[in-house]
Amino acid sequence: MSQVFHLVYVSVASDSISYTDIRNILNSSRKNNARDNITGVLILREGYFLQVLEGDEDKIRALVNTIREDSRNHTLNVLIQEKSEKRLFGDWTMAFLDGDIEANTTKDLLEFFSACLDSGINRKTLIMPLVRKFRASAPPFQ
Repeated sequence: MSQVFHLVYVSVASDSISYTDIRNILNSSRKNNARDNITGVLILREGYFLQVLEGDEDKIRALVNTIREDSRNHTLNVLIQEKSEKRLFGDWTMAFLDGDIEANTTKDLLEFFSACLDSGINRKTLIMPLVRKFRASAPPFQ
């Protein structure tokens, strides 16, 4: 069985980001990710993008380089890069969660989000278990 590469990053959304920008990001992501067999989730909360990507390692790394150059975000920081036996978001070429909407804000989302922004934690041992916990309790994705 081939392994799936997972990458988690956080970046700062540009001050001028709009919902039209988000819709455009999602439309192009879903089209390109379907072509490249990439799945994941994009979360927007408090001016930050938090994204989990999964698929072929080379394709994920190329995608992150493209995202790094996108003016709709900056200060991209890769938090986790690891392989596992299965996808967590296999049903979604790119799920989206607006973490600023109260109905979407679960305890697990807040815990995951806080861990990703806290530079003093051991990310390797904490973040992927929180991704799994968040995925298990996440509201329906758009």
